[in-house]
Amino acid sequence: MIILTENQAEAVRGATAPGAALDPIPLADGVSWVLPEAVLADPAHALRHATLAGLPRREVAADEWPALEGG
Repeated sequence: MIILTENQAEAVRGATAPGAALDPIPLADGVSWVLPEAVLADPAHALRHATLAGLPRREVAADEWPALEGG
């Protein structure tokens, strides 16, 4: 996953091409946001490739995701 801060998530969120958009997902820690690395290979998100390519990447453990409500 690509790891973003809240500010970085806000900066890349939104439309990237007709019919395509990025919507980073918050992690349970409340300060980290993520996008799948696959967005770097998707031409629909080329507008954000340069920004995202420089951000840290790592696997996200199951316990880092927010708990599902009612689950």
